[in-house]
Amino acid sequence: MSKKLETWIDFLSVILKRKRLLFINFMTVSILAAAFSLILPKVYRAQTTILPPAEEGDAFGLSSLMSKMPLGSLGINLGGVSEETYSILAVLKSRTIMESVAGRFDLMKRYKAKDMENTVKKLRENVSVKVNDEGTITLSVKAGTPVAPNKAKSEEAQRVSRDMANYFVAELDRLNKKLKTERARNFRGFIEKRYLQNVEDLYHAEEALKQFQKDNGAISLPDQVSAMIAATSKIKAEIIAKEMEAGVLEQLFSADHREALRIKAELRELNKQYSEIIRGQGGSQGRVDDELFLPLRDLPDLGVQYARLYRDVLLQEKLMEFLLPQYEQAKIQEARDTPTVQVLDEAVIPVKRIKPKRAFFVLLWAAISLFVSVSVILTQDYVEQLRRTDEQQYRKLTSLFRL
Repeated sequence: MSKKLETWIDFLSVILKRKRLLFINFMTVSILAAAFSLILPKVYRAQTTILPPAEEGDAFGLSSLMSKMPLGSLGINLGGVSEETYSILAVLKSRTIMESVAGRFDLMKRYKAKDMENTVKKLRENVSVKVNDEGTITLSVKAGTPVAPNKAKSEEAQRVSRDMANYFVAELDRLNKKLKTERARNFRGFIEKRYLQNVEDLYHAEEALKQFQKDNGAISLPDQVSAMIAATSKIKAEIIAKEMEAGVLEQLFSADHREALRIKAELRELNKQYSEIIRGQGGSQGRVDDELFLPLRDLPDLGVQYARLYRDVLLQEKLMEFLLPQYEQAKIQEARDTPTVQVLDEAVIPVKRIKPKRAFFVLLWAAISLFVSVSVILTQDYVEQLRRTDEQQYRKLTSLFRL
């Protein structure tokens, strides 16, 4: 028989000799553990699941930044989340909501905390928030009973855990709407200021263009230039035709011929009209309206001035087209009072407690009692053998025990 087998046989023989003591210790500890587990405080957990609203736009580009922040210390499991989801998580863990819940349920008394700081700290330990794979958010709230709870205390803890979870969601919605309203109000104030400035700038631009048109007779410069070029070309063509006709008459007849004199008179009138158009004085005999013609020599400068003034008007009009819808949208956002979160699963009264786990508790202490009992039995057997075989070592050991 091997030495190792002999050791195991000796070990079992020692245990079996004290099996009655071992059984009594095991049963005693198990019964005491079972009895003790009955008076331990009971802890219940209620859960609610919410769906964050769709993002209204990543105006500040925070989504990617927030998803990379190390927020594990807050008890928040982020992963890759949207800005709206992150905002909800941050609000749920904020001190504002924690203090509101603590005041609503008198948690300072319930937790036996000396101040609000310790109350909030204890509440954070009893609240957990998790982002699920499908994008929903689960909020869990735990509530416990005193030692040796009766049925009434257990039911009260169940109700408190449910009510706290639902109250968290209600406060989340209230605070989230408040924050969104403040943000919309600030945005509306900025847009409103810029919009009113645009209205004033557009008015001044229109007035400057109107004054330029009055001072220079530039009602519609592109159309006027086209009309002037057409009129000038027509008169110039008539002048050339009359000059040719006068030259022919002078060759056929004398320069003093009546028809030649008539043609020359018409030619002088045409040259006069042409000069007046070039100088911007209009025509005569009611043929050309003075207000429609500008000096051709001044057209480059007038064109540049007109283009600049007209450009300013167009620019302010384009700004108006952009700012007015933004301004109206900002006013709508500020006045909105719609829920910011959707509750998928409202918290209900939990049926089963999460602590204490009585079976595990009893088995744990039973295993500990077995380990301690076996250790004591083996130690006693060793000391007894030492007393019979080596009295000197036995005395040293007993003196060590006395110390």
